[in-house]
Amino acid sequence: MKRIIGCLLLLTALKAPAQNREITFAHSDVPAVLARAKAEGKMVFVDCYTEWCVPCKYMSKQVFTQDSVADFFNDHFINLKMDMEKGEGPAMLKQYAVGAFPTFLLLDGDGKLVYKFVGGMDAAPFLEKIREGMNPANRIASMLRRYNEGDRSHELMRDYIWEALKMKEVPRAKELEHEYFNMLTSKQKAAKENWFMFGENNYSRELSDMNSENFNYLVEHWRDFAAVQGKQVVNDKISGVFRKLTGYTFRGWYQKSFAYNKTDFDRYRKQIKGTQLPDKKDLLVMMDMAQAACEKDSIKVLNLMADNIGKFESKNIDITFDFLSLFPSHRRNNAPRWREVMEAVAANSKNPNLTRHVKSLL
Repeated sequence: MKRIIGCLLLLTALKAPAQNREITFAHSDVPAVLARAKAEGKMVFVDCYTEWCVPCKYMSKQVFTQDSVADFFNDHFINLKMDMEKGEGPAMLKQYAVGAFPTFLLLDGDGKLVYKFVGGMDAAPFLEKIREGMNPANRIASMLRRYNEGDRSHELMRDYIWEALKMKEVPRAKELEHEYFNMLTSKQKAAKENWFMFGENNYSRELSDMNSENFNYLVEHWRDFAAVQGKQVVNDKISGVFRKLTGYTFRGWYQKSFAYNKTDFDRYRKQIKGTQLPDKKDLLVMMDMAQAACEKDSIKVLNLMADNIGKFESKNIDITFDFLSLFPSHRRNNAPRWREVMEAVAANSKNPNLTRHVKSLL
C-alpha cells in the first residue's frame, strides 16, 4: 500500500506543471533599456510599481513567476521594473501620467507610449491585454493618433475620456471632458450618451461632484436631463451630492477642499429651491447645518438636527453617521440634545445598520 501511495504522489508531482521561471527585469537606466530595445527591434514592457502596493506584489509573486508569462515576456520584450517613488521613477510617473499602481506600459525604442493599462489581474487577462497592446494599431494607439491628428468626433471624445479615467489619468480626463463639454449644445449635453459626465458612476468624483462645472450645469438645467433620463434618476443624483456635501462638512473634509465662503451656501440654497426635489425641505435644512459646521458652530448643528432629523426622509437621516464625528464620546455629556437626536434617529430611520448603531449608543 505504501508503494502504491508513493507512486501516486510521484505521478501527481510529475503531472503538476513546474513554475520555476520568471520575467527577467532590468531595474534602472531607462536610456540604456530603450537603446537595447531599439537595437533588438523589441518594445519595452514597464512594470510601474511601489513598495507599498499590494496588487503590485501579487503580480510579482503570482503572475510574473508563471512560466507561460515569463517565457512570453522574456521572448518578446525588454522588461523594466520601475519603482515610481525612487530613482528615475518620479520622472517616468510624470511623463506617462501614471496615476495608479500597478500601471503597465509598452514603449517603443524611442520611449513613445504604445499601450497602457492599469491594475492587478490574473495571468490570462494580463496576457490578453499585452497581446492587444502589441498590435501597433491597438485601440489606445489609434485613439491617440486620431486625436492628435485633429479628430474631435463625439464618439472618439467619449471613448478617450473613459479611457483616461480607467487609466487613472484624472487631470487629462478632466481636460478632455471640459473640451468635449464646450463642444456640445444644450440638447446634446442632456443626451443619454453623455449622462456619464453628469450622473452617478465610478468616476462621479472626478466629473460631477460638488462644485464641479458639470454638477452646477445639471442642477441649473435639471428639466432637460429629467426629460431624457427620468426625473427620479436626476433627483437622486442631485440630492445625493448635497447630502454628501453635508456629510463632508461634518467630517471636515469639505473645509479642506474648499475655502469657506458664505455666498457658496447661498448659491446651494438657490440651486435647491430651483428644483422639484421631493426632499427639498430636508436639503435646505442640511445646508444650514453644513454652513454651521463650516463656521465651527457644532451646537447650532446639534439644535438643527434635534429639531429636524425625525422629519427627514430615511435616506437623509443617514447623515447621522457623519454627524457622530462632530460629537465623539468625550463631547456628548456637554451636548444636552445629543440623546434627543439619537432617539429621533432610532425611531425614524429605516436603515437597520444605523438604527442598530444608534441604539447601542443610547
